[in-house]
Amino acid sequence: MKFKIKGCDEVHVEINGERVGVNYLEEGSVTLEQYKNTRANSDGFEALYPKLNDEVLIYAAKYHLKNIFFKRKPVTYEESLAACMAPELIKRLELSKRRKQK
Repeated sequence: MKFKIKGCDEVHVEINGERVGVNYLEEGSVTLEQYKNTRANSDGFEALYPKLNDEVLIYAAKYHLKNIFFKRKPVTYEESLAACMAPELIKRLELSKRRKQK
């Protein structure tokens, strides 16, 4: 999938200090070590998410969720997704991953 981001001519992603063509990465191929050593613009991270393996996808989702703060019970679909649905999906992905490893 090629990403064309409005207002941005290029997607920038560097893994371990090397420029990477995200479109050429295999889906699910980026490891946690690689992700932790990634520098990218916002569009680059958006393009990179499908390339993350399950472990990294869980890691990234948890990171994003812990940076969202709610001062009230969720009342919109977006708030419900972030406060209720995404944590449950992460929990189930982790459980499924542990079951596969056994």
